[in-house]
Amino acid sequence: MYGAIATAGSALRLAAKLPLYRTFRRAGFPVLSPLAMSFVITDRCNSRCLTCNIGARYLDDPSVADGELSLDEYRRLFPRIGRPGWVTFSGGEPLLRPDFAAIVSELARVVRPQVINIPTNATLVERTLAAVARILDGLGRSQLVVNLSLDGVGAVHDRLRGFPGNFERVVAVFRGLRALGDPRLVVGVNSVLSRFNVQVSDALFDYVMDELAPDSYVLEVAQTRAEYHNLGQDLRGEREQLVRALDGFVRRTRRVSRHGVPRLVQAFREDYYAAARRGLRSPVTHRCYAGFATCTVLAHGEVWSNTARAESMGNVRDFELDFAALWRSPAARAVRERVVAAPCDCELSNASYSNRLMDFGSLPRLLWRYLRARQV
Repeated sequence: MYGAIATAGSALRLAAKLPLYRTFRRAGFPVLSPLAMSFVITDRCNSRCLTCNIGARYLDDPSVADGELSLDEYRRLFPRIGRPGWVTFSGGEPLLRPDFAAIVSELARVVRPQVINIPTNATLVERTLAAVARILDGLGRSQLVVNLSLDGVGAVHDRLRGFPGNFERVVAVFRGLRALGDPRLVVGVNSVLSRFNVQVSDALFDYVMDELAPDSYVLEVAQTRAEYHNLGQDLRGEREQLVRALDGFVRRTRRVSRHGVPRLVQAFREDYYAAARRGLRSPVTHRCYAGFATCTVLAHGEVWSNTARAESMGNVRDFELDFAALWRSPAARAVRERVVAAPCDCELSNASYSNRLMDFGSLPRLLWRYLRARQV
């Protein structure tokens, strides 16, 4: 979505839509297609992360991945999702699907979003590099962001991810992606901050910023939610340690000048980090646009308003892969009514970005952060 304002023409088109989305949320019409979508294309995962149980669930019972949407079903689905500007393909580990590159390439051909985002644990080195090269071949003018998960340096990362040798594979994938030399490719790193690594987070931040120097570096505070099958777990630990780590991360990232989509993401991220910092002390409520401007399509076809609320708007298979019909259904309308009625304080980053974009009071602050980043 945020790549959609990387050019003046896109910025004007997006600006014209913002009041319509506010009306959509307030009055229920006009029913607009999402600005940003996430596709959880598989429940398969080969990691046993300390902060997420998706991998443990699959490794203990591989049948949980049976019956996922097929490539043919995605081919029927994509023409009916509208024109989201930002699309994320995640899992599980998305590269475990042999047809992953074909799925992403089909969306790039049909939908032509401004940005396609792929988070990966980078355990499948050759498969990842081959898939990215294939996607770039048919990408057109879209931008491809590949975010490699890295939660520690060396053995720390391997322990947190439950995958011996994962750290070395992350570095190998990072170098391989950089070697592709495609200007449409943003090679990023994503770290999850938790009680398991907060005490060594400075070493992690220094390694990523100084040794890898990715195009984009983003940080998440560990979350418990249904998507991760980790509800009830204590992942965060001492609040003040997390606050200090967040502050240190922001100081480091401000020293690096970004360009294009990474610079824009950094502006949104700084606003997100400020809210996350406040939220560590007490919940910060906001006007939520889940189910209006954003949604998530799960591997078996369920559509959630977002992965924090975990409310189904329906299954695309029940609508013969016609997403537009599901999006306008009574069930979807009922979910939206609950979104409007209930205060929201979730810290889901993608949802928080759309919420800020729709909040006219936030736009001057975001613009200031963006311009300041240009001058670093």
